[in-house]
Amino acid sequence: MLDHQLIDRLGELCGMPCSYLDWAGEPVTIETEFKVPLLSAMGFDMSSDLTVAAAIKAAHALKWQTLLKPVTVVHQQKTLALELRFESAKRPDALELTITLENGDIVTHQADLTLAAVKDTGTVEGHEYILVEVCVPEYLPLGYHALTVSGKGISAESTLIVAPEVCFEPESMRQGKKIWGSGVQLYSVRSERNWGMGDMTDLGTLAQGLGSQGADFVGLNPIHALYPSNPLHCSPYSPSSRLFDNITYLDPEQVAEFAESAEAKAILAKPENQQLLAELRATEFVEYDRVVPLKMQVLEALYATFSGLHLGKGTARETSYKTFCAERGTKLDQFALFEALFEHFRKNDINSWGWRCWPEEYHSPDSKAVQSFAKKHQKRLGFFKYLQWLMDLQMRVAQQQAKEAGMLVGVYRDLAVGVDSNGADVWADPDLYVLDASTGAPPDGLGPLGQDWGLPPFNPVTLQEKRYQPFIEMIRSNMRNCGALRIDHAMGLFRLWWCPNGDVENKGAKYGCYVHYPLQDLIGIIKLESQRQQCLVFGEDLGTVPQEITDSLPPARFYSSVMAVFEQEDDLYVMPEEFKEKALAVIVCHDTPTLRGWWEEKDIDYAFSLGFFSEERTAVERDKREISRKAVINTLAKMGELPHGIDPHAEHSPAYSRELMERFSYYLVLSRSQIAALQLEDCMMIDTPVNIPGTSSEYPNWKRRLTVSLEQFFEIEENLRFFQNLNGCRKA
Repeated sequence: MLDHQLIDRLGELCGMPCSYLDWAGEPVTIETEFKVPLLSAMGFDMSSDLTVAAAIKAAHALKWQTLLKPVTVVHQQKTLALELRFESAKRPDALELTITLENGDIVTHQADLTLAAVKDTGTVEGHEYILVEVCVPEYLPLGYHALTVSGKGISAESTLIVAPEVCFEPESMRQGKKIWGSGVQLYSVRSERNWGMGDMTDLGTLAQGLGSQGADFVGLNPIHALYPSNPLHCSPYSPSSRLFDNITYLDPEQVAEFAESAEAKAILAKPENQQLLAELRATEFVEYDRVVPLKMQVLEALYATFSGLHLGKGTARETSYKTFCAERGTKLDQFALFEALFEHFRKNDINSWGWRCWPEEYHSPDSKAVQSFAKKHQKRLGFFKYLQWLMDLQMRVAQQQAKEAGMLVGVYRDLAVGVDSNGADVWADPDLYVLDASTGAPPDGLGPLGQDWGLPPFNPVTLQEKRYQPFIEMIRSNMRNCGALRIDHAMGLFRLWWCPNGDVENKGAKYGCYVHYPLQDLIGIIKLESQRQQCLVFGEDLGTVPQEITDSLPPARFYSSVMAVFEQEDDLYVMPEEFKEKALAVIVCHDTPTLRGWWEEKDIDYAFSLGFFSEERTAVERDKREISRKAVINTLAKMGELPHGIDPHAEHSPAYSRELMERFSYYLVLSRSQIAALQLEDCMMIDTPVNIPGTSSEYPNWKRRLTVSLEQFFEIEENLRFFQNLNGCRKA
């Protein structure tokens, strides 16, 4: 058995704490042996005390013998200082800092080390090392700069990121304006013209409709790239890439080439395809395996038309396409190459789920086999780049339509917490991820066994070695063509719960541990990109929330989250004026039942039928739900919002109704939170969820569609009246 003190020491060096506060605020000790498989996953030899001790020694030495970190993030309105480490006996009297700014200008600064206070000390092989802080010029502009430190016998270079004090906010929101809007799973949108799933044209139509009714935003599920060659992999929270978009949301008929493509029109006009479209528009669930192949067939015809009319012709459209490809650079090249390879191997083997199923010589984008494939399939790579360009164009149009409809924010995007280990991002940069671990959540009141999301986490050491460039690119990509970004599981900026993968003892989420990330550095990057792209930011910080997140988000104007159904206190819900101000407030979300489903206990029904709850647990949950329903009634009564005819003292809570939905929504929008979001499915009185956490084939997750088309939805008088009441509540 390994020495526990050695394991804990190595874990400490790698950001693994020995304890944490759980969802109820109670201290929880992390078992030392749980760290062993996760340290192994990070690449350490955990076979003996000697190897662990050697790893500790090497990590300790590396820490002190590295003069300058690969990247330093400094924040305006705080001390702009660098941390430098060197051997005490070789401490120079002065250093010269040479800072090459983003625009090419050079700033030099002489640092007097005789006045620098020693912040920490360490010993490596009998030699004393010291840590000192050196201030950098306070007039440095915001941005990503190159830093060189030089002195007598000393030289090092690094990236210096100067971040603003806060994230971007529209001026009216800085002044306290309250806004409302709607969240939607875009694929679920039903319209008379789409192909059986919501698309970019539907997004623009929805934004225009809501904007005309006073809404200031429409929020999306993640629209990250999935797998067009494997359309049944449809979870938006398990994407192939967070750098690129899901092209199944394209509307082929709105692509400029459609008007000029006789082939595309002929494909769509075929009687069998017209019949298919009619069937797809009428389905209860999105049938991705029928929608996507038809879209891809038409999009291929459109690319052929584009190639013939524009490539090599010097047209404005070719210039736009090439500019986009140049802006997205190598990452787009690698993504297109992955798409082509995935398609190729999927055709040969239906069970080829991703790059780890491919022959080993295709496991790296730099291999000879992959480069040879790329040369032979340049046209196909061009096709996949074309699709990403089209998504960029159509997303931009939707955001323009939202703004023209009067929306303050417009579209908000959702950043998933991770990526699929078989996907494009991991294939392009596997060293960035810890592939023998996955992210999740520790045991809590709702999940006593914890949660394992099956997504490989960033390696925090590698992320810093890469100077945060992968994180910067991810944030920047997801702030394109939108007015706000929601960051799912914002606690991951500070720590992630790692679960062990593979054939290890005690496999499972409850046997994991937390691993820390550089919170202030990552927030600094988000603030910088937010200001540059004029993008509002809010994070999902529900569940087990550490104090560091609670303390860090508000000062950065990084909006928090509130979920109304979790705000119960005994026989009442938290009064609206007690909600957090800088927050996005919702009633329910994609991981909970709809409001009607919650009221009618459909989630409890599912949990029992799927074997998640015993009969005893089910009875307890039903009793608790009745208490929650009565708390809603009590709260509405206290606010003076109780629907007519409901007796707050009745023995049983009333049946669900449209009026109850509206009154509970008024509770939300009357709150102190500046952002309030309603779900379209609640307006439609839908009782089935879009997703049941912990299920796969047991429930059709990420497929359930809305029940009313957009065209019908905005013609229903009670919806329009409801929206006007929401406006009144927000202004009140």
